[in-house]
Amino acid sequence: MKYKELIKSTFLRVGFFGVLLFACIGCRPVKAQENNSFFTFNPISESEFRTALKNNYNAPFVTEIADSTKLEKAFDAIAEIYNEEEKELAENELLSSPRDLTSFEAYYPMFDLYLFYIQDYHYQKACFVFASTSKLASSRHKRLRGSYGVMSKDGLWVGLERGDCDNFLQIEICKSSKYGVWSLFKFDFAGIDIREDIPALFWADKNTIYIATCEYRNSKQLFKYYSIKFDYYNE
Repeated sequence: MKYKELIKSTFLRVGFFGVLLFACIGCRPVKAQENNSFFTFNPISESEFRTALKNNYNAPFVTEIADSTKLEKAFDAIAEIYNEEEKELAENELLSSPRDLTSFEAYYPMFDLYLFYIQDYHYQKACFVFASTSKLASSRHKRLRGSYGVMSKDGLWVGLERGDCDNFLQIEICKSSKYGVWSLFKFDFAGIDIREDIPALFWADKNTIYIATCEYRNSKQLFKYYSIKFDYYNE
């Protein structure tokens, strides 16, 4: 199956690609549904969060590569697709090129993928390159949300986008395969932000993400924990 056909097929099966805004989140599960796809957003206890973190479903990765020439080839592949915004940011920051905004973050042996971050003003954008071929795995024209990102053992990527203000959690879930890495769906939450002092985002199982959040009410900081479950596998 060709790459574009695979993307189309995946989007038809998922049936959901949009933005969900929650002005406030209560104690009951929050469901969003369109074309028979849905998410559930449930509060969980801190102890449940920490127990699941110890037995998480994140994919194994390494952060050091012995052969530096492989990384250089991957950097060269990324250098060909920097967009005007990235070039402008590099210029504004008095950098010689957008290469100075780019960092190698991880290698996922299970999926033959290198993960690179391209720094934006407020968050990191994710870019993937196939380790074996040094060819781009993610889109040449569209960056993926990368901040706090983690890959699941099934090759699903989740990452965040940060805006120029707090209290706005923007999540994107992507799919990886031998054909590449592409976005499946996005959903945004107003009024909450990710907690920054602990590992706050991880895969609890094949279709569930656990997240530690920070909320502000009456000038007080509240730490809360949630599970986000989606039906990508429930076909």
